Amino acid sequence: MLKIGLTGGIGSGKSTIAKIIATLGYPVYISDFKASELINRDEEIKKHLIELFGKDIYQPDGNLDKKRLAGIIFNDKEAIKQVNGIVHPAVTRDFMEWCSAQRRPLLFFESAILFEAKLENLFDYIILITTDLETRVERVISRDSTTREKVIERVNNQMPDEIKQTKSDFVIYNNNDDKVIKQILSIIHQLNNIHSKQV
Repeated sequence: MLKIGLTGGIGSGKSTIAKIIATLGYPVYISDFKASELINRDEEIKKHLIELFGKDIYQPDGNLDKKRLAGIIFNDKEAIKQVNGIVHPAVTRDFMEWCSAQRRPLLFFESAILFEAKLENLFDYIILITTDLETRVERVISRDSTTREKVIERVNNQMPDEIKQTKSDFVIYNNNDDKVIKQILSIIHQLNNIHSKQV
């Protein structure tokens, strides 16, 4: 099996591309969704978060109080680093267990912060989804009902695409045209060829 990282900044359209890849029959691990699941059911994560932030970080129903956590870690880089240090290793373990249960030749892992979380060594190949700034801004404003200034701030808080591109094996240019499907199919064809040569 080849493990493929799929990443892109806010508004790049990576969730849509992940859905297209899944529709083509390839397993896709959505790291944000899985992290949310693990935070609520993994006892080790719960124990560490309670040690850091107190019992009130979880609600009576056992689910994380997301608003409370967001309020604590807002603009607190040390707290964010501590939370990531708890959650990222658990996601990595869960992904590796997930991989061992799959039977397809290509397995995909979707994450906005793949490079920021220093996860690149988990993968055989990495695909970057990149989009021009104005398209990203328009998408996020439409999706989140936010302001241009807030979107630009979020973009600037992420690693620039220029740096991500130097660390990636393939790039998908997702600028609201019909060429994106062709790009996906071309990359998957190349990856399947690589896999078949290794078998």
